[in-house]
Amino acid sequence: MTQLLQNSFTLEGVLFQGSFSRESILKTRNFHGNPTDIYLSTYPRTGTTWTQNILIGLVFGLDKLRNSGPSDLGLLFPYLEFQAPSSRTFGYERVKLMTESPRLFKHHLPTHLAPQEIFSQKRKNIVVLRNPKDTAVSLDKFYRNNPIYQKFCTSDNLDQFLDHFLEGDVIYGSWWRWTRDWVDVCREYPENNLLIHYEDLRHQFNETIDRINSFLGLPRLNATSMNDLQLLTSVETMTEKYEEGSAKTGFMINKGQVGGWKDLFSKESEAKFDEATRKSFGDDFIIEKFI
Repeated sequence: MTQLLQNSFTLEGVLFQGSFSRESILKTRNFHGNPTDIYLSTYPRTGTTWTQNILIGLVFGLDKLRNSGPSDLGLLFPYLEFQAPSSRTFGYERVKLMTESPRLFKHHLPTHLAPQEIFSQKRKNIVVLRNPKDTAVSLDKFYRNNPIYQKFCTSDNLDQFLDHFLEGDVIYGSWWRWTRDWVDVCREYPENNLLIHYEDLRHQFNETIDRINSFLGLPRLNATSMNDLQLLTSVETMTEKYEEGSAKTGFMINKGQVGGWKDLFSKESEAKFDEATRKSFGDDFIIEKFI
């Protein structure tokens, strides 16, 4: 039986902490699904749960979204590389229990560890990006509030955590390497990879949803359905959903702010992040989303 690793380990240059094993990640990389499968590729704390709920509503209908809760998410939208602490069950094994079609999968892996059929078989894949400063603030809170990750939290304050984030010394490694590689994939293969920004989902919800529907070949929502989808996936609605009952998954939902980092970053940390962004992206216009 595979031993569950509840400590830190590095695999092919990427740090993993918590409920993962080398086997769970490598088997996810070699995972083979169906032509109709849809992937969601995100760096942690970039709107993953929010986008999962949006996609459940778009693909399966608003009634399914209304009636699903935290306990349903793992079956409707498996976290492929996750290895459950209690049952030692691999996330990709949950695929066998799925009855909905098309099937929805999420992962946080960089391109070289991600399911390679995304590239070889051109599976539909949605990539969500978020400003690294807001991402880092949210990830710091996640380390401090998630019972699994509290043991890995070695920083006494946000500034110390930001230094770890800059070095890629956090789960899933460097945000800058992760993002640069996925941006390149989305630009080179736009027929099966859709790039969306967390900030656009916040400020241009309707337009971004239209882009997702068009990419997936789904009908455009009417005004009533669009409004219902926005309400059902609002921070307030999802906070209530994920904090109630016995799931105790409230740490999954944060305030969802855009630009909240401005009240928390020191000038020194801001300069370090901007330097890292310019070093990674040069004069690429995309840095306007990250600076």
